[in-house]
Amino acid sequence: MVTRINASKNSISFVCTEAEGPVTVKIYSPAIGERVLLGEAEAVAENGRFEVDRFLTGRDGAFLRYETSLGGVVFCSDVESEFDEPYPESVSVKGLQVSDPEDAAVLGVRHTAINVAINDIMRQSPCEGTEPFVFDGKTYYINMDVVKEYDATFRRFTELGIFVTLILLCGKHWKGFIPDDMKPLLLHPDYNDEGILSAFNVVTDEGMGWYQAFLSFLAERYMRPDGTNGRVLGMIISNEVTSQWIWGNAGEKTVSEYAELYTQSMRMAYIAAKKVSSSARIYCSMDHFWGKSMDPSQPKRFYGGLELLNEIRKTAQRDGDFYYNIAHHPYPEDLTKPDFWNDTTATFEPDTYRITFKNLEMLADFIRREENYFEGRRRRIILSEQGFNSKWTPESEILQATAYGRAYRKVMEIPEIDAFILHAHRDNKEEFGLNLGVWRRKRDTNELDAPKPIYYLMKVIDTVDDTGKYVWERF
Repeated sequence: MVTRINASKNSISFVCTEAEGPVTVKIYSPAIGERVLLGEAEAVAENGRFEVDRFLTGRDGAFLRYETSLGGVVFCSDVESEFDEPYPESVSVKGLQVSDPEDAAVLGVRHTAINVAINDIMRQSPCEGTEPFVFDGKTYYINMDVVKEYDATFRRFTELGIFVTLILLCGKHWKGFIPDDMKPLLLHPDYNDEGILSAFNVVTDEGMGWYQAFLSFLAERYMRPDGTNGRVLGMIISNEVTSQWIWGNAGEKTVSEYAELYTQSMRMAYIAAKKVSSSARIYCSMDHFWGKSMDPSQPKRFYGGLELLNEIRKTAQRDGDFYYNIAHHPYPEDLTKPDFWNDTTATFEPDTYRITFKNLEMLADFIRREENYFEGRRRRIILSEQGFNSKWTPESEILQATAYGRAYRKVMEIPEIDAFILHAHRDNKEEFGLNLGVWRRKRDTNELDAPKPIYYLMKVIDTVDDTGKYVWERF
């Protein structure tokens, strides 16, 4: 039985048990909805190993599916990286979804997350402002007008010492226009228009090619340690997929069906990123629902985080485990009320309804279970989106700041958390009536008014006072 598959520079190597002699290898597209046979090979197992040419089919074999006469796992768990380096250490977990990089630097921000949508970047044919990008022998076209804006943004963050993680999105309703002829290529074939965002098309072989090209372009441009175009350390795949009907729509799917396609989406991103940098990280995006979903009456549209992560683990281990991590959003149970310590649905049971800042240690307990390790390593956590509301009164703004301080204290006591990325930098008039920013807006517009108390707390939250204690220790 094959127990592990790795990709080196020129070969795909297989580790197997109780096998010596000839082995037949069939090589397929990684698309989960089409069994496209790309090639076959014969190999000889010796001392529990055998290998085939990585580029045998004319495609990069690191991404492909391998079915052998021995059975066992079918995908690569690791790939040789162009740059072998440790994950960089940060001086702070302080993060912010940044609107103004210079102000973020004043606040001492060290982490941010940036949305990048496939439909903003990929083009089917050359036109003004595009450049060709070749992946697996096929030419795709990149909207360089958009890319150059990302270059400037990422480069400035890198100069300021702010770590960047991308949030990869696909959406008919997300910013850039999707031409009708590209919808079948980029959107999940079962996408329902009720969804704000679509799952990626990892179903058809052609759609998978577009997704892989998107991933590979981003990794090659932004994950190189020289940071010429700005440095990106990780990729979050889609948004809050526990509520996939809204934020990663693939039509109605059981949790195991959704885990199948989402695990494949993460796996492809992992391979694309690891080809460039050994330290690159991939994340699963979760909302605060855990033991139950946002709507338990619709189990094919909404899932609990616990059941989805368990299904992802089983799918990954069945096909070849890999090092994915968790991007969690521990908003208070009522997004209008920042006092998370009063949340009643966030308990200290393993199957708690929600995981908010009140019971954040329950997420840490989950990743500390041995069955959730990857080859002896714990998976990592980033808190990539969460915030605290205020209501135009001094009292509510003080409560907002207090919530941030108490949440920061919780985060600092969980060593597996690498970043606490607050949402948001500025209040947004369009954000469902919430005022989550550290900057107050004027009541009827998005024009900035003044910093709130949370702004000044954020600025000093990870500094040491004259007694030798961190500011967060006061909360």
